[in-house]
Formats: sequence, structure tokens, C-alpha cells
Amino acid sequence: MSHPDWNEDNLYYKQTSHAIIGGVFDGCSSGKDSYFASKLFANIYRKTLEAFNDDVNISRFQAIVYAFFQNIKNAIDAVGIEPDETLSTAVLFIYELNSNNLAVKFFGDGIAYINNQNLEIFNNDENNQPDYIGYSLTEILQENNFQKYWTLKKSFLRNTRDFSISTDGMLSFKKRNCEEPDFSFENYLVQDNFLYKNPASLKRKLNIIKNKGYDHEDDFTMIRVLILDE
Repeated sequence: MSHPDWNEDNLYYKQTSHAIIGGVFDGCSSGKDSYFASKLFANIYRKTLEAFNDDVNISRFQAIVYAFFQNIKNAIDAVGIEPDETLSTAVLFIYELNSNNLAVKFFGDGIAYINNQNLEIFNNDENNQPDYIGYSLTEILQENNFQKYWTLKKSFLRNTRDFSISTDGMLSFKKRNCEEPDFSFENYLVQDNFLYKNPASLKRKLNIIKNKGYDHEDDFTMIRVLILDE
């Protein structure tokens, strides 16, 4: 369902001289103050990346995520945060500008779209019962456990100049006005280049989709990266 008082999704991304790195985060509705969990993860991911001094690339992805998890654990220990206050999914990515290589890692539900000659869709669907990081963070960080955990989590590597990372709110769009003709809202969001240079492009698109009779029932967050030759 949608949450009119608090958006339980969050996001963070940054661009360095040679990479774009970021993620989308979706708080668990049954968790305590789940909007806090997703915001906490976004903030800690930001602080984690700052410690790497912009030296980020795909080869360091695993080390970055390990540091991210360790920083979550440090925050929990320092502030006394309860496990059910840290229930958020995370879809994380690194995109190398020089090679156009994209690496994505799923920690819970989420979707990635690769828009090359054909649209590839990577849907990590854990039926809204993801193995939240907060449930087993101590065990994950124990010696040798993280490598196993990392290997088990769904991921992929693609070469592309056009991709989108989304929370599973993308799957919650429903047609509300049956008098309107059918409309491919998913393709419109991840392929159409309407106002692509405008920061308000996605918001404008969502208004257009709503006018076409569709709306989303769950919180929805998306990052789209489009590399165009000027």
C-alpha cells in the first residue's frame, strides 16, 4: 500500500570523475518506523562512500558493501537501535564511466532495467519476505560469513549507457481509469527520454502516467542513468 504520511523509500547516489555509485532503499512496512530504516541506510551509504575518497570501481564493490554493513552495525551499537528499526532492502550499483560497465547487487526486493538494443529486466522478487540485513547483521559480519553471503545474493554485470534501478514499488502500478487506453508505463519510465536533463523529469512523468489512468499503490523510487553523446 502507499504511505501518505511517510515515504518508506529512500535513495542515494553520487558521481565521481570516473564512476556513478548509489542505491535505492525500501523500508519494511511491518518494521518499526520503516521510513527511518531506509533513510538510515541511505545516510550510512553516503558516509561509507565518503571514506573511500571517491576511489570507487566495480573491483572494490564487495569491500564497499562490507564497510557499509559494518557501519550499520556500528550505528546500531552506538545508538542502541533495535533490529526491527533497521529493516530495509537495498539495491546497490556501481557504474564505471570509462568502461560503461554496470554492477548491481540486490539485498531484498528490487528491479533493474538495462536499456540497450533490447530492454533487459532483472527482477529480484523475494515475495515481500526478504532476508533483511538487520535480521542477521552480526552473523553476516563474522569471519568468512560475508563472502558466502555476498555470493548468495543476486547480482549481475552489464555493459550499457542507459539503466534504471528501482524499488519494487514499480510493480504496484495499477490502472485506475478503465476508460483510458492501455499505456506501457514501465517502458515510459525507463526508456523514454522526456526532459532527460531536467531534475523534475521523473515527477513530470509520474503526473503524465496518472493522467493516463495509472497510479502506484506502494512507495516508488527510481534512479535512471542515461549517458548521451553531446
